[in-house]
Amino acid sequence: MKRALSILAGAVGLALLVSNVVLTRPAFDGRLEGDPFDGVSVLPAEQGVTFARVTKDGTGRLVVVRRASAEGVHAIDVGTATGRPIDDPLAALAAFGREALEELARTGPETFVRWDELGVPLVAGDAHVAAGTNYAAHARETGLEDGVFLFPKLSAPTAWNAPAFARGRFDYEAELCAVPLTAFLPGRPSGFGYVLCNDFTDRWPLVRDVDFDRPMGTTGFTEAKGGRGMMPLGPFLVVPRDDDAFRASVTLELYVDGRMRQRSSAALMIWPPAEIASRALAACRQDYEGVGRTVRLTGCDGIPAGTILLTGTPEGVLFHPATIWNPLAYLRAGDEVVVRATGLGLLRNRIE
Repeated sequence: MKRALSILAGAVGLALLVSNVVLTRPAFDGRLEGDPFDGVSVLPAEQGVTFARVTKDGTGRLVVVRRASAEGVHAIDVGTATGRPIDDPLAALAAFGREALEELARTGPETFVRWDELGVPLVAGDAHVAAGTNYAAHARETGLEDGVFLFPKLSAPTAWNAPAFARGRFDYEAELCAVPLTAFLPGRPSGFGYVLCNDFTDRWPLVRDVDFDRPMGTTGFTEAKGGRGMMPLGPFLVVPRDDDAFRASVTLELYVDGRMRQRSSAALMIWPPAEIASRALAACRQDYEGVGRTVRLTGCDGIPAGTILLTGTPEGVLFHPATIWNPLAYLRAGDEVVVRATGLGLLRNRIE
């Protein structure tokens, strides 16, 4: 009897091991070859304006980016060119307008800025709005196919090259994030800027605390998604002339230690940013369980300008219900996660 039980236990263990090997294999065959900065593109000035912020020595200096190279960006210092020391792109748009800033990108005096001098590209708080399963393929891979849902992302944004800190079952989510350029008010929507982001997630509290008898997103997600280093932003904030055309042009790619894990067109998102914002306002009185407190997505009077709207991730995450027991299936200290996207620069985050 003992021998039979040992054989059964061994068979179950082997089956779990094999299933984990299969489930954690990358869904894509690509590799990141050479310098990840090679080929980084910038939106042409006739299609919109690209902002970055120089944060070297603790200062915030706004630039409009003209072009990029493997070493850094060629840009126009907005304060120097206009005589007004503005360090936030939303304030610059309010002061000068997009067309004037596009013209500045074409004709202004150029300066060179190294990549490591660039920080978070806008002034933002630590309370943001996120959409879950906003790509059908990601909904299928996680088994959550009841439709898009919203949850709070309580994280102060960090720079494109900042470390992330391993927790429990630590996972990545490459995303195109949208930023309301003015307050998104009921009946008066805002235009959007776009930034590359990574919605780092600890899958353990998410699975542990989610209550399937309550609306999805209201339990488990706040702790799993929030905290220090959980939302790095790319170096560029892009304000396109044509939102739909820009989103359709964006391809998201994510690599872990050089191996491709995610690749998808942002055009496949189900709810566009305006829909996410409108749904968040409609749910402004919905309670969400936070860490020791109840939180809400946003106030009912509007979503503040500069709020990050995380628009969801495509397929290819590490999480699968059958791998949640295995910490080796997730990110660990020493891993490097690189995310790239058309016109938005890149993220390069070491796990610590």
